[in-house]
Amino acid sequence: MKTLSRSNFSVSRLSRSLSLFVLVGSAALLGACGYRPLQPYNTQQDLPEAVRVPEGHQAVLEATSNGRLLYECQAVKRAPYEYEWLLRNASVDLTDTYGGAIMHKPGARASWVHRDGSSVMAREFSEVPNGSSNLPLQRYNAHSSGVPGALHNITYVQRLRTVGGWVSTTPCTSAQLGMRKTIPYEADYIFWRARGS
Repeated sequence: MKTLSRSNFSVSRLSRSLSLFVLVGSAALLGACGYRPLQPYNTQQDLPEAVRVPEGHQAVLEATSNGRLLYECQAVKRAPYEYEWLLRNASVDLTDTYGGAIMHKPGARASWVHRDGSSVMAREFSEVPNGSSNLPLQRYNAHSSGVPGALHNITYVQRLRTVGGWVSTTPCTSAQLGMRKTIPYEADYIFWRARGS
């Protein structure tokens, strides 16, 4: 029967300790890489007034979308006909500050559902243009579902730093009716809660 000598035991123990240290250090480093601070959006005075969040609120979560939006040229009015590019995406995936997934349904009745089950829906919104090919910046007055989680008690959602996402180079006329276009875009979504809630 083999016995473990004191010197072998010390080396074995040291080896396990070093492995644990490397594992913990790697996890901490990966966690740090996944975190995106809210600093750029804490100063509301740098934003157009229409999309600022009122005093008394604090940013609690940031999420980023980096994907593609699908549009279709459709008739929106008859006699005389008017045509517009309408969004066809049912939902868009966002990634929050900590790597969690949020499903976002864009549009006038926008909603966000976090993977923890909490959700928020837009009641109304205001927006300002952000260039001809970028989606506008937006601020949504929001209402939470009441389910505890990351989106509990959210009162405002901002869409900022939009890059792309709008059909700007192709007209929508009767000649393009039914045509679909996929447009890449990026945007940051900032979720706000009343202080103390």
